[in-house]
Amino acid sequence: MTGPADTKSRILDVAEELFAEQGLDRVSIRDITEAARVNLAAVNYHFGGKDELIGSVFERRIKPVNEARIEALRNLSAKQNGKASKVEEILEAFIRPTLTCCEHDARQEHAFARLFGRCLAEPRPEVESLLREQFEPLRKELEGALMKAVPHLSREEIFWRMKFTFGALHHWMLTRDRFLPPWAKETDVEEQTRKLIAFAAAGFKAKSLVHV
Repeated sequence: MTGPADTKSRILDVAEELFAEQGLDRVSIRDITEAARVNLAAVNYHFGGKDELIGSVFERRIKPVNEARIEALRNLSAKQNGKASKVEEILEAFIRPTLTCCEHDARQEHAFARLFGRCLAEPRPEVESLLREQFEPLRKELEGALMKAVPHLSREEIFWRMKFTFGALHHWMLTRDRFLPPWAKETDVEEQTRKLIAFAAAGFKAKSLVHV
């Protein structure tokens, strides 16, 4: 017998797939209820409406990853006993939870990236508000750790390098096994993760950019 929790999860799974494939605006509640084999009352009961359902779809993926990132950053800070952490350690605390939170579910990992891509392609005020709320605690933790690790950079410079790092992470998650030239050596996820951390670390260690 299917319980309320199973029904809620099935609605979220179906909505996530449809939103990623067709877009937030093109998918209707009816599309979701038909694909999930539930009635409209079930959606209203668990979420209230389409906007609330969209918010729940995003929050389900973002919240546990960011919580794991914050925990990793705080554990790293505690080990350093007030001293600055290495840039590579900070970036690992930021990047690795994106993978380990979904390591037993490749579809879930890919969904995380696709949802962000959809958010960027189809900006919605309510979703952007949710993302700001979800990412603000992480931004503060990450910024604080990086300001200690790379004191030669201004707060503004750190912000932009964080933004570029996030973009590289997102692109990698979407295209990790695609668009590889024939001469490129195939690497596993762990090696690619280390390459990404090293690449981002080099960006943070570089001198301040020259304004042209």
